[in-house]
Amino acid sequence: MKKKKKWIWISLLLVVLILFGLQRYYVYVTQDQRKEEALAIQAAQEQLGITSHEDLRKYVWGQKDGGDNIYWTLIGKNKDNQDVMVWVKFDENNKPVTGTNAVHSELLKNGMNEAQIRNRFSSEVPGGEIKRIMPGVVNGIYVWQVYYNDDTHNYYRFYRFSNGEQVDLVYTIPNS
Repeated sequence: MKKKKKWIWISLLLVVLILFGLQRYYVYVTQDQRKEEALAIQAAQEQLGITSHEDLRKYVWGQKDGGDNIYWTLIGKNKDNQDVMVWVKFDENNKPVTGTNAVHSELLKNGMNEAQIRNRFSSEVPGGEIKRIMPGVVNGIYVWQVYYNDDTHNYYRFYRFSNGEQVDLVYTIPNS
């Protein structure tokens, strides 16, 4: 009986050590992302006076010159307690860009929200199955990016944040 208890305690200790190791590995793997999130929030607070935030997302889209267009987007409240969409531009070293147009915001009431874009898309592409909608920037235009499938391919379609008009870009993702 003593031997059985000993093995139970050794097994429990081993399970605890494995769980602790997995948790430390997760923290290590996600530390860069958490750091970028904190920098994006800090830039929005310092440059725009954002008082609260939610729905923080990273947006990356390739540019014609081969580089990446990297933004962190968030919905927040400004100092007047109005809901705003915020785009924080990052450089290739994953640091917020400084200067003009580094942080951009628009009042949500002056633009289209995700539900309105979803409705517009559904009327334009009736058979399309939306996989993801997220704010971003394409060719210097603040947009909603819609990633969808229409039974044959996956596509990206873009709508202007300000008025919901489709940007003349539809990217087809080749079948694998």
